[in-house]
Amino acid sequence: MKDFFPFDNVRDKQEKLKEEVEKALEKRENVLTHAPTGLGKTAATVAPALSYALENDKTVFFITPRHSQHEIAVETLKKIREKHKVSFKAADIIGKRWMCEGGSTTFVEEGEDEKKCPRHDNTYKNNHELTDIAKKKLSEVSNEILRASELKSRCKKVCAYEISMHLASNADIIIGDYFHVFHPNVRDVIFSKSGLTLKDCIIIVDEGHNLPGRTRGLNSATITAQTVDKASKEAYSTNYHDISGKLDHLKKVLRQISANELGMEKETLIKKKHFMDKVNNFTDYKDLITDLRSVAKEILEENEESSCDAVANFMEKWTGPDKGFARIISRRTTSSNKEIIKIGYRCLNPQYATSSPLNNSHTSIVMSGTLKPLEMYMDILGLDESETRSFEFDSPFPKENKMNLIVDKVTTRYKERSDKEFQKIAWYVLKSAEEVKGNTGVFFPSYDFRDKILDILKDRIDQPIFVEKRGMNKEEKKKFLEKFGDKTDKSAVLFGVIGGSFGEGIDYPGDLMTAVFVVGVPLQNPDLEVKQLIKFYDRKFGNGWDYGYTYPAINRATQAAGRCIRSETDKGVVMYLDKRYSWRKYRKTLSSGDYHITQAPWNHIKNFFED
Repeated sequence: MKDFFPFDNVRDKQEKLKEEVEKALEKRENVLTHAPTGLGKTAATVAPALSYALENDKTVFFITPRHSQHEIAVETLKKIREKHKVSFKAADIIGKRWMCEGGSTTFVEEGEDEKKCPRHDNTYKNNHELTDIAKKKLSEVSNEILRASELKSRCKKVCAYEISMHLASNADIIIGDYFHVFHPNVRDVIFSKSGLTLKDCIIIVDEGHNLPGRTRGLNSATITAQTVDKASKEAYSTNYHDISGKLDHLKKVLRQISANELGMEKETLIKKKHFMDKVNNFTDYKDLITDLRSVAKEILEENEESSCDAVANFMEKWTGPDKGFARIISRRTTSSNKEIIKIGYRCLNPQYATSSPLNNSHTSIVMSGTLKPLEMYMDILGLDESETRSFEFDSPFPKENKMNLIVDKVTTRYKERSDKEFQKIAWYVLKSAEEVKGNTGVFFPSYDFRDKILDILKDRIDQPIFVEKRGMNKEEKKKFLEKFGDKTDKSAVLFGVIGGSFGEGIDYPGDLMTAVFVVGVPLQNPDLEVKQLIKFYDRKFGNGWDYGYTYPAINRATQAAGRCIRSETDKGVVMYLDKRYSWRKYRKTLSSGDYHITQAPWNHIKNFFED
C-alpha cells in the first residue's frame, strides 16, 4: 500500500491511527476509535483508505454531518494529489436543497426523482440521457477536486446536484452526509448509478457520536394535525376534493385519539392497529397513501415541499415493525394558546440503519473526539466485536496547555435546585471568569437555567456579556461570533446552552475562547420517547439508563468543553461545575487528562494564566 499521507510530518498518535487503519484494511476489519480534536483524524484515515481503494478497486465514502468537515476532507484530498501526484476522481455531494435552485428534499430523502430543478431541461434529454451541454460540464469538472459549493458556482446552466451525482457514480472517493450511506433508499440510488455493493466500499464515519441519533431519525416519522390540515388544503387547491375530504377525516381521527387516549396526560403510547383501524373506518389505508402520492407528485412540480408527501411518508412508515420502535401521540399548548397534536413513529434502534452498512462493507471506520465509552457505541451501532479494532487516544496537545477543573460543591440536579444553589453557581461563575485572561464560554443545561443565573449576575458582572438566543440563523450566528471576537480592553463572557448553537460544531480559534465553564449535566426530564429508549436498551444490552440517558448527556457536555482547546498552540481552562463529574461513572466519559477537584477554582485559574 502506497503512503499517501498529505503532510511532511506525522505525529506519533496520528501515525498509530494510520497504522491501525492500514491493518484493518488489509484484514477487512472495522475500526472504532475515540480520537480527540487535533489528532489529525481526517488525514490519518483518508490517506490509507484512498491508497487501498485505488490498488484494490474499492470506493471510499467519507461521511460527516457537518458541511465544514466536507471542506476539510476536500482540502486533504487536494493535498494528497499535490504531494503525491496521484490521479483519482473525487465527488463532494450534499443534499439536493443545498445544490439546486428550487431543489426539493424529496429525492434526497426518499430516492425519488420527481422534482426537477430549474436547469433540468439543460441537463437531461429523453430517457435521462445527459445533454451535450451537461456532458461538456461533466467532462470539464470530472478531474477536479471541488467542494459542493464550488461545483454549484461552476454550474450556471445545468443542475449542479445532478452533475455531482454523476461525478459520484465514477468517483474513487465520495464525501457525503450520513443519509447517503445509512438511508437504504438513497444508498440504493447512489449504488445503482455506480454499480457498487457494500463490499466494494470503505466507509469512514466522522463525528461518529452523532451517528446513533441521526440514523434513528432516518427511520422515524412524525406528523401533526396542522400538517394534515395543510395537506388537505394542498389537495383541495389541486382539485382533489375527495382526497381533501379524507384528510379532514384524518385530522378528526388525530383529535379523537388525542381526546380519548391522552386524558390529562401530555403524551401516551398507542397501538399500530388502533390508528390504522380508525383510518380504515372511512377509507382504505393503503389507497389513501397512493392517493396522497398522486397529489404530492403534482405539488412537487411547482413547490419544494409537499404536506401530502409528508403525510404519505408517515402513514407508510407507520405500517413498519413494532420491535425497536415507539408509537407516541402527544398534545401540547403553545404560548399563544394553540393546541399542537402530534403522532410519531419513533425508531429506538440505530442498528436498523447502521449494522448492515458497517459490517458488510469492506472496512468501516467510526471516529470522533467524544466516542466514550467505546463499548456503548460498539453495542448500539451493532458492530461485530470480533471483527472490530477499538481503541482510544489521549489528547495530542501538550498537557500543560490545558487545565481541567471540577467544582464538586454545586449541582444542577433537579431535586437539589434552590435559590441558594443558584446563588452559589452564579458566584463560582463570576469569581472564576474574573481570573480568565481572555474570553470565557459558559454553557448551561437549558435556556431556563441559564436565564436564572443571568438574572443574578447581570448587575454584578463587570465584563461584556453575550447571550445566545434561541433559533439564531446562520447569518446571526456569524455576526454574533464576529462581535464576540472583537478585541476590547475587557474579556467577554458568552452565555450559551450545552448542545446549542455555540456549544457544538463551532471552532473558537486562537484566544477567541480561553476558558469554558460547563454548568451542570444536561439531563432533561425524560420524555416518553427517551423512557422507551431506556427500556429498549435495558432489554437489549442491560444498560438502558446509561446508554439512553446519562452517557449521551455527558457527551453533549464534553462537546461544549471541547470548544476551548482546538490546536496544539491553544491554552485554556475547562471547568465542570457539578459534583456528579467527580463520580466515577461520569468521569469515565470525560476527555482524558488530569482533573483537579476544587472548591476555589479561581485560584487555580489565576495561577494557570500567570504561569
